[in-house]
Amino acid sequence: MRNILLDRHHADLYYGLQLLFEDRLGWEAFAPLGMEWYEQGYWAFEVPSDPGALARQYLAIDAKYREVEPGLFLTFDPGHPERPLWHVTLDRARAMDWGGAMASVQQNQAGYRRFADETGGAYLYHIGNARQDVDWGLDPLALVAAEAPIVGRGILVGEEFDSDTTFRYCPPVTSHEIASFVNLLPLIEELWPTYLAAGRLLPDFTFRSFGHHCPDGNLQPTAAVAEQMARSGWGWHDKRTGDGFGHVIHGWAAVGRPLIGHSEYYAGQRAAALWEDGVTCVDLSVHPLGEAMHLVRDISADPERHEAMCRAIRARFDSVYDWAADAAAVAAALA
Repeated sequence: MRNILLDRHHADLYYGLQLLFEDRLGWEAFAPLGMEWYEQGYWAFEVPSDPGALARQYLAIDAKYREVEPGLFLTFDPGHPERPLWHVTLDRARAMDWGGAMASVQQNQAGYRRFADETGGAYLYHIGNARQDVDWGLDPLALVAAEAPIVGRGILVGEEFDSDTTFRYCPPVTSHEIASFVNLLPLIEELWPTYLAAGRLLPDFTFRSFGHHCPDGNLQPTAAVAEQMARSGWGWHDKRTGDGFGHVIHGWAAVGRPLIGHSEYYAGQRAAALWEDGVTCVDLSVHPLGEAMHLVRDISADPERHEAMCRAIRARFDSVYDWAADAAAVAAALA
């Protein structure tokens, strides 16, 4: 049994890393806890306008953590409440055996490299965000889930989620509900008016928008997101920045719901393979909005055609991702 120190800053990413290291490789995953990690320079994730704020958010010990043994804490994340999350203080970590340490935010690269060197474990770096900086001079074993040139030791992987049960393929129950899980969509000036205009063009469709600052609010746990996706007929996924890996867009694909959005936002990114106009999506980069909504109406009126698109996007997902193969490649690199 080997231990690995991970960054914990994104619920679905951390859950995916638990599936990789704990479930598939048989390791034990831990995240840092306690301000000493920040004060002694191992953890440096912060915004310049408010130094220490993110450290207090992610490292401060409060009531949601239960100390099971000295320096060993247990908590649960609202996104995956069934999964234990173990955290360690710096003093406790220094007394443990480590197989590796893996940063996943760019500011923590040097600190995690230092911790790996001090404890004799491997140094890994997870690249899951678009345009994420990589210090190849630190010689990481890079797990690349987003677009990034590999100029050192690296493996192209996905970010595993439960695509067999929670996000399983579900035959559509409706084609007349369109849902979005794009956070902050109402605040994106050029995209929110498009979403509203689409609703006016399709008055007999239900439009729903979930996420931070969205009219339908946040859904938790992550299983509730999957259930809502399955109840929907289409996934409105319009993000001008695209994604790194992108759990939402891959969730839509795994459940099997065709996308509506601009494929151009995903050019060169991992999810580019999910966009094929008329097969897996209705592409706003190809069709003006009025024409696109006419296509959505026509497809939705033909259940066989709509379900064929649902099956096509799930098949595309299956052609791109193989969680077991990813784990085998990581195991081989670590060996």
